[in-house]
Amino acid sequence: MPSHSSHPVKAVLGPTNTGKTHLAVERLTAHASGMIGFPLRLLAREVYDRVVAIKGPAQVALVTGEERIWPAEARYVLGTMEALPVDRDVAFVGIDEAQLGADPERGHVFTDRVLRARGREETMILGSASIKGLVRDLVPKIDVISRPRFSTLSYAGAAKLSRLPKRSAIVAFSAEEVYAIAEMLRRFSGGAAVVMGALSPKTRNAQVAMFEAGEVDYLVATDAIGMGLNLDVQHVAFASLQKFDGRRVRRLTISEMAQIAGRAGRHQQDGSFGTVGQPQGGFTPEEIAAIEGHHFPPLTSLFWRNPAPRFDTLDTLIADLARPPEHKALRPAPEAVDIAVLKHLAGDMEVRARAGEAAAVQRLWDVCGLPDFEQLGPEHHSRTVLKLWQWRTSGNGMIDPDWFARRLARLDQVDGDIDQLASRIAAVRTLCFIAQRGDWIEGGAGWTERTQDLESRLSDALHAALAQRFVDRRLALLIRDAGQRHAALPVAVGPDGTVAVDGEAIGTLKGFQFKVDPGARASDHRLLLAAAEKHLRAELARRAALLASGEDKAIELVSEAGAPPRLAWHGQTIATLARGPTLVQPAIQIDPSLRRLEPQQVQAIAERLQIFVAEQLARHAAPLAAMGEAAGDLFTPAHVRALLAALVDGGGMAPRAQVEAQLGAMSAEERPYLRKLGLTVGSLDLFHHLLLKPEAVRWRAALLAAQQGSAPIPALPPQGAVLQKSGHHGGLRIAGFRRCASGWLRIDMAEKLARQAHAARLKAAHPPTEPVAGAAEHHADHPDGADEGQGVSAAPPPGFVIDPALATSLGLDEETRRALLQAFGFRSIGEPALQRWRWSGLKAADKRKRRKHKAGDKRPETKATTSTDGHPARHRAKPGKTGKPNTAKGQRPQGQQQSKGGARPPRTDRPDRPVRRGPSPNSPFAGLAALMAEARKD
Repeated sequence: MPSHSSHPVKAVLGPTNTGKTHLAVERLTAHASGMIGFPLRLLAREVYDRVVAIKGPAQVALVTGEERIWPAEARYVLGTMEALPVDRDVAFVGIDEAQLGADPERGHVFTDRVLRARGREETMILGSASIKGLVRDLVPKIDVISRPRFSTLSYAGAAKLSRLPKRSAIVAFSAEEVYAIAEMLRRFSGGAAVVMGALSPKTRNAQVAMFEAGEVDYLVATDAIGMGLNLDVQHVAFASLQKFDGRRVRRLTISEMAQIAGRAGRHQQDGSFGTVGQPQGGFTPEEIAAIEGHHFPPLTSLFWRNPAPRFDTLDTLIADLARPPEHKALRPAPEAVDIAVLKHLAGDMEVRARAGEAAAVQRLWDVCGLPDFEQLGPEHHSRTVLKLWQWRTSGNGMIDPDWFARRLARLDQVDGDIDQLASRIAAVRTLCFIAQRGDWIEGGAGWTERTQDLESRLSDALHAALAQRFVDRRLALLIRDAGQRHAALPVAVGPDGTVAVDGEAIGTLKGFQFKVDPGARASDHRLLLAAAEKHLRAELARRAALLASGEDKAIELVSEAGAPPRLAWHGQTIATLARGPTLVQPAIQIDPSLRRLEPQQVQAIAERLQIFVAEQLARHAAPLAAMGEAAGDLFTPAHVRALLAALVDGGGMAPRAQVEAQLGAMSAEERPYLRKLGLTVGSLDLFHHLLLKPEAVRWRAALLAAQQGSAPIPALPPQGAVLQKSGHHGGLRIAGFRRCASGWLRIDMAEKLARQAHAARLKAAHPPTEPVAGAAEHHADHPDGADEGQGVSAAPPPGFVIDPALATSLGLDEETRRALLQAFGFRSIGEPALQRWRWSGLKAADKRKRRKHKAGDKRPETKATTSTDGHPARHRAKPGKTGKPNTAKGQRPQGQQQSKGGARPPRTDRPDRPVRRGPSPNSPFAGLAALMAEARKD
């Protein structure tokens, strides 16, 4: 681009909020083409969006060090000052913040654009009034236009952070200070947005959008806020008045103070500035007067560096870059990062070896222009630059794509804290810079797309991390809502129970219980509970009405192991079962979460739950309810009521040994009551088979726990199990299991084995050739006697066989099976391998029973009757009939009396019993039979 133009150059100078940038955009869009250079990528992006809205995306380009959007027909270019293509022929050129030519690090770039960048029709230099004298000296025939500030800027003094007015921006000069202030504002007022120069445009825009939308009332920023960012700020508070400028910590100049303070009071709205506390003693009166009156000391010089060095040799390049300026208003620029890297690499042997190659030197200086986005310092940064130069000067002159892909993949992680994400974004910016240089790497367009996509995702993650750490939108929302008498904000309860006030989650509503968001701080709990109480009344009333009149399928019994029995509605606890008048009439204790309802609503819910429990018991535990009803019926015989009461207390079942007294006291006429109720009077247990079903077991466990004062429910065995090797003993007993050897067997399966054993006994006593006579009258406790004394020669093998197939199908081992048969009253004969059994009855029980009677007492005669399940059972004779029990071993129940001397009467053979055939002399059992015969004689 030519440095001279037939059209005069304009300088639009003035303080902040004078509309300079707005004027430049108007002039840009009024021309057929043009470009404007900005000090920050953020500001370039902001203006790019504005121009795109006016001219359309096809005509507008954005070029920065890390981002390049250049449509084929682009006529308007917005970019950072370093990336601005000064050789492009356009009608209009704008240079923003020209006073930054005095910046030690980047000033030479701004100075070069002021001196060389020109438009064919118009050139506009924008900046502070402090540069007026310099531009007059440096640009001949320049037209200087001064613009006054649109609003008044006044000093508001110092204030505590918690006392700052809303719509304030707090300025700090390090990331640590920014984070600390934002964290404190989160505690006071719900949070703050964060703006720093290191943020990507997407993150910065997302943070500013929160502030502009009123989601937060405060913004914490670095001095990047002073570079023309247009924000709706009414007050600017300085957290510090000094900063580190890359070389030393120094106090801000008055121009820097004014540039930052001027962000307050945009357009026609007045603004104010002040400090947070008294940092570094606060503003001096002179500084306050200068800022309020916009009177700043003029700049005396700008930094300059040779923009067109020669590349003949490396030493020539370094010498040209160090050449001093010729104009008195210019001074040599301090050593920037690119020159520091160049000088550091000049000592490398490979670089020195090629110091005389002009092409290699030119490419070396080209790669030294890679910004140190990661702030690694010249030494570390030069390692990357050297690697890039080696690729650029060898082979096809392109960077290795595999190296680029590896670095990109290593950075592709969107998790981590704020510092980690910011560090990855800085590293990705380096790759973005490389990718958008089309002559550095093959397939640059594809790499640019990938790097920008990663930067976008990292920016989203960083924005989310910043918002999570420094913004409590919920607290800010509720602080505003707390002062309102009536609920003015919309409330929504999601399908998962999440309660949102104006779109902000404050907790979850499960059933009728509101729980504060676990991520909320303890100090916010009271405010959140108050908000829930205020906004959820209508929703709770609706749910209460739905519960009181809804369907049963929404209510369920919760029988978790180790927890009290509860009732739940849609999976949420609403009541607890407690001790009631009887087992089948538990009390219902309403959950405390329902207490915020109206009393009539609570009463309706309690009545609904009582009906539910009664219906469920009638459905799943009807036999238990029938037992309880019969036990309380005065028309039921006393002995039956006593037995039923014991069964109800045990949850509908009981070991026979525990109720033997009640069972023995019942007459034959009273037994049908048990049969009518469907009870099984087994060899070892009394039970009802319907109460062993899984749902019945759950309800019985809940009722028993409730009757014990809402005790924890024990762990129940798996549904459908019949044999358990281990488990909670209480839960196994409730589920209808009994202990047998080393395991637990369900009592109905045990009874099935008992019936099989008795069937084998009766079959052995009555061979199939003869009908089984009198089986129903066979006494359960009587010895069979069929294995005794018929002579060795005619006797079959002693005892009888009980088929083990059923026990095996149930999973019983031999030890458990034998223990069960012995519990039934069967005894093994001979070697265990022979599997021969005989019936001996429950001897131990009979002996204990006899010891209870005194000598000479008359005992009621026992009769052989049949229980309701078809098993032999012992019954006492009716009152008025007495006699001595026939308990001698081998004696038949034929009404015979035992002699007073205790001698055993001679055994009479039954004439209807066939003569037993003895074993074959050649049989293995012949010797065993002989031994047994000898034993009988002895």
